[in-house]
Amino acid sequence: MKRVALVLSGGSAYGFAHIGVIKILEKNNIKVDLVGGTSMGAIVGGAYAAGLTVDKMEELLVGFSRKKIMDFNPFVLTDDGFLFGKKVTNLLKRIVGDKKIEDCEKEFFCIATDLVKGKKIVFEKGPLVHAIRASMSVPGLFKPLRTDEMCLVDGGICDNLPVDEARRLGADIVIAVDVSTHYKKENNLKSAFDILISASNLTMSNWMKTLKDKGDVYIKIDQPKVSFLKFSYEDAIQSIKYGEKMARKMLPEILKALK
Repeated sequence: MKRVALVLSGGSAYGFAHIGVIKILEKNNIKVDLVGGTSMGAIVGGAYAAGLTVDKMEELLVGFSRKKIMDFNPFVLTDDGFLFGKKVTNLLKRIVGDKKIEDCEKEFFCIATDLVKGKKIVFEKGPLVHAIRASMSVPGLFKPLRTDEMCLVDGGICDNLPVDEARRLGADIVIAVDVSTHYKKENNLKSAFDILISASNLTMSNWMKTLKDKGDVYIKIDQPKVSFLKFSYEDAIQSIKYGEKMARKMLPEILKALK
């Protein structure tokens, strides 16, 4: 039996589209053995691997608004992040609980970046919330996760679509979902949050252009009517619909690869 991996890229609010892709895979009884992701892809992928239904993922993740994740750090001028990250950690705990990666229903991994040694870190075991929190920590915005002499930040800096890691973990077929390649100009860059997230998106978009292995099935999702920055309910729902639409379009190619 071939091992099928689903690899989900980072991409801020565009990452809600991953839920739409999973919805179509589930409807067509396409079994996924391994799930991997970076940043927002780690959040959605972690929830999926932990056993959440698509409906539950949609219910919990669509509520991932700015207000629910922003806990401003008043010591930002002398500290290492605008946001403490406690709110987002608590929200992640609501989504996946205290589950460990090795106890997930599906095999899971996610990517973070260690700024101390300047290298990619692959989480394959340990607390799921810890791994996701490291993977999504946009530098300068969220306080990094510091542990074992490492300073862990967003995995999109070094590997925003970790197809190679899925191959290393024994995947025969990789379905890769990219929500980051379309860098959309943002005219509403009013806050430090907007600037940091937009700069992160540009970094990821440029990195994607150099990626050679984009999986056996590569699903690229552009989202012209969704803001990369807003995290609004309306944008999240629209993003999920974009994911469903593109997954339906790519379904023949997915089924062909599985055969």
